[in-house]
Amino acid sequence: MRKWIASIALFSLPMVCVKAANLVTLTVDEVPVTQVLQALVAQEKQNIVIPSEVSGNVSLNLTDVPWLQALQTVAASAGLTLNQQGNIWQVHTVQSRQQKQAEQEAAQAKRKLNAPTLTRSISLRYADATELAKAGDKLLSPQGAITVDTRLNRLLVRDNKEGVAALEKWVAQMDLPVEQVELAAYIVTINEKSLRELGVKWGMAQDTPAARGQMSGLSADLSVATAATRVGFNIGSINARLLELELSALEQKQQLEIIASPRLLASHLQPASIKQGSEIPYQVSNGDNGNTAVEFKEAVLGMEVTPTVLPDNRIRLKLHISQNMPGQVLQQAGGEALAIDKQEIETQVEVKSGETLALGGIFSQKNTTGSAQVPGLGAIPGFGRLFRQDAKDNERRELVVFITPRLAAVH
Repeated sequence: MRKWIASIALFSLPMVCVKAANLVTLTVDEVPVTQVLQALVAQEKQNIVIPSEVSGNVSLNLTDVPWLQALQTVAASAGLTLNQQGNIWQVHTVQSRQQKQAEQEAAQAKRKLNAPTLTRSISLRYADATELAKAGDKLLSPQGAITVDTRLNRLLVRDNKEGVAALEKWVAQMDLPVEQVELAAYIVTINEKSLRELGVKWGMAQDTPAARGQMSGLSADLSVATAATRVGFNIGSINARLLELELSALEQKQQLEIIASPRLLASHLQPASIKQGSEIPYQVSNGDNGNTAVEFKEAVLGMEVTPTVLPDNRIRLKLHISQNMPGQVLQQAGGEALAIDKQEIETQVEVKSGETLALGGIFSQKNTTGSAQVPGLGAIPGFGRLFRQDAKDNERRELVVFITPRLAAVH
């Protein structure tokens, strides 16, 4: 009896379903969803196609709802979807929509599989063909394939027209030159007086970046990873237009020693390193049978730099500079071990292209002895002491690294 009353009410449109300025008022209780959809579409003099598998009842109470919203609400409450083509509405169940979509995807995949294949040769100028092939393989259809020609650094692509076009577009975006940085460095040991002559003054740590010509001090771990202490080192930028000439002049005066002046060319995000030195041989005895063997340890000066090219002509440098020298030979139960005295600087800084950084804070003591005498008289035994003056000089020197990065021109 309840369903019968609802059906009668549904079709008493002036009482239950009222159209006023495209607004709908609708009250139904357990009425077949197909009837409600047909009644709503009839109000706008449109058409509707409802497949036979659509079933179920709906209960709704809508008051002054826009017509289109009411139609969509009724469909959604029954788990249906609508598709409009002109003035014809098509109703689909979720299962039928999913099945149709799957059929369309399968048909599209079949068309691609049966499409004629093309072969293209893509030559690369900058990128590595092997690396691009690993990622580019995902852009191809199931029938596509990539072959790498390492000799000519090119890709041989076989796929349908769509797949080949997509891969060519992607390769054009990836085959770009990697920016490179030229690095010029001077690694010197210098005394405090000569540092002042160069205009280098180490300051206290600052929160703000050092201005050009000023120095700032930072704290960083200069020792090996397992060390328990931290050491301070200084870092800053200086005006270095005549740095090479000034260093050469100071070296001639024996006020500094240029240990090395390496030149490196490093690519963006790729480490570059240089080492200078030797391997020190030392004998190691075997305590069991008395035999000895020769082992080697490196005693080198090395610099490793990893540049990162930033916008606005700026460069970030990750630096690791080490000076390792042979130390004492230690006697152990199983033989001998050679100690290596290490001095290291490791930091990360950001500068403009062409700006010179100064890194320092590792000190060494240089002891010298000498004598001044009156020629002839100073060499007389005993009496010569009156005409001779012996002197000892303890000079404290600092290991300083001047490094200038410049963006290299990309061709």
